[in-house]
Amino acid sequence: MNPFSPKHPASPQYFVNRKIILQRFKNQLLTSAKTRPPKPDNIAILGGWGIGKTSALQKLEDICLSQKAVKTFTALVELTPETCTSFEKFANRTRDEIERSFKTSDMSLLSKLKRDLIPGWRLKTIELGIVTVEKELKNKSIVTSFEDSLRELWKILSKSGVEVAVLMFDDLHYMAQQYVNGLYDIRGIFQGLPKEGCNFMLAIAGSPYLFNMAREFAEPFTRFFDRFYLEPFSIEETRNFITVPLSLSKTDIIVEEDVIEKIYKLTKGHPYFLSFIMKNLVDLAKNGNISLKTFNKAYPTIAGYLSMEKFNDDITQASEIELKVLQEMASINTETISPSQLSIKNVRKCLKLLTEKKGLVVKTKRGEYSLYHPLFKEYLLKSIN
Repeated sequence: MNPFSPKHPASPQYFVNRKIILQRFKNQLLTSAKTRPPKPDNIAILGGWGIGKTSALQKLEDICLSQKAVKTFTALVELTPETCTSFEKFANRTRDEIERSFKTSDMSLLSKLKRDLIPGWRLKTIELGIVTVEKELKNKSIVTSFEDSLRELWKILSKSGVEVAVLMFDDLHYMAQQYVNGLYDIRGIFQGLPKEGCNFMLAIAGSPYLFNMAREFAEPFTRFFDRFYLEPFSIEETRNFITVPLSLSKTDIIVEEDVIEKIYKLTKGHPYFLSFIMKNLVDLAKNGNISLKTFNKAYPTIAGYLSMEKFNDDITQASEIELKVLQEMASINTETISPSQLSIKNVRKCLKLLTEKKGLVVKTKRGEYSLYHPLFKEYLLKSIN
């Protein structure tokens, strides 16, 4: 059984590292459940593409479902650009995921929630204009109706013994990009509900630029969360990432230490590239020890797969002028560059799009940029030559 899958989030049972975030969340969950009146602590997990935000969010959900200290209701809402173009679409998506989830560690509670909640609560959500909606809702705004529906949800949850409801929103940066006023509404709703005894805790994940995008238009939203920025793994964390899932999945594969060090040097501890290399390496190795000789023999094939499955798609996102920016950046023999080193017209605008919209460039500090990963730089250099 191959425990690595770069195309999917890490399964909670194979999730390793990020110990500070996990412990902080456990503490916040307990505090949020026991504090009266409710004062839920909200958490934001931020980071670039492939760094493990969704995996971390799913691990938090797993913590909610597996721990026994707090009776928890949780729903994980995966957002898309389309579902964030209006608050109505956002609310519809949230409602659908809450109905679909109903995840709890207490199966008798699950049955009761399904019986009590689905038939009555849906009518009190935000399907304005639909004949099935209660007549009095037609004169309410989408935001008000959604907030009312959450109050109704909490009544049922609290009667069933739930102490805290954790709503998780993945890729919330789409809201900042598509309908930034929605962030005002989210903050207003979930700041107001605890004052009425409704104990909803938020856990969100998004781009590292989410709060930068939000600050300009919805500054109060940025003060509503404890923020954690995900970084690539250290060498020790890389070792955990490789060895722990292999052990838990009961494979007979052992990756030798010099191979781990080589993989770390290539990936810089980036979770996606670690997962991609390990997925293909395990498939190619089949079983037994993976030595440096085995790795060096397999790596050219893996690098070819990486170009086909990842980097070729990356450059299709870039316009012709943006591709020239990327290629110029790759040709400069330094880790970071400043816009003045590039000859492209309107280069700052291109860098902003490549950074905040497309994730192909990262801003390392004020006025300095780099390509999002050295392996991508290596790919671009080969395409130039």
